[in-house]
Amino acid sequence: MPVRDIFGKFLMDSRRGILGWMIGVGAVTALYSSFWPSMEASGEAMRAFMEQMPRLAESMGWSDLSTAEGYLGSTVFGLLTPILVSIAAIAFGTRAVAGEEEEGALELVLSHPVSRYRVILQRFAALAVFVALLGATIWVVLVALGPALDLGIPVGRLAAAALATALIGFCYGALALAIGAITGRRAYAIGGAAVLAVVGYLGNTFALQQEELEWMRFLSPFYYALDPEPLINGIDAGYTAVLVAIPLALAALGTARFARRDVLV
Repeated sequence: MPVRDIFGKFLMDSRRGILGWMIGVGAVTALYSSFWPSMEASGEAMRAFMEQMPRLAESMGWSDLSTAEGYLGSTVFGLLTPILVSIAAIAFGTRAVAGEEEEGALELVLSHPVSRYRVILQRFAALAVFVALLGATIWVVLVALGPALDLGIPVGRLAAAALATALIGFCYGALALAIGAITGRRAYAIGGAAVLAVVGYLGNTFALQQEELEWMRFLSPFYYALDPEPLINGIDAGYTAVLVAIPLALAALGTARFARRDVLV
């Protein structure tokens, strides 16, 4: 197996799952964004509801449901697609190392003249491509539906929000990959990444109700993706750099350990 084939072969072997997740993420994006016209018509009622229950609105991330940016930011980008993309990325990252190791497939790959460093880094690159495809799917769906739904959001800001969502998934997918590379156990990889994803989401939302817990937000990828409000402000270079640095650090950590441990047989 040539070295260059590790990356491409893993993507090809995963193509059905990739396509399925793209369809699922695209369908959810289309479904919930299509509710915007009816939400716009009841904008005053929603604003009154949020004013009556400000703590609930804040904890759920509902900033302003009376504008397209606020509605999409609170539903599509604030809850639904980040969770779906994170689940998909965790599953992909888990399979990249721990899943194939437990199945015995990784041992076959390592039997070829290829270093462990290259195997992990190319699987990491495949994860990056996967989350990029999911982010692109979200963007394409919203750009295509934008005129019909009268969203009125520039394509650049939609791209910024889709990128932020993809990077959330990239962080947790890289975490699953790193845990799998360190332990070789599928359960540890998927369980550890899933638990931390839930903690990250709750830390960025419900922690707002407790001032003493607000520090949790700064440990959450959700904070760095959503707090800059990319649908309104576009890409924030500093916060985006943090979201890129997290997966890179996790990849380095996982690679260093994987290069030195025995692979399960």
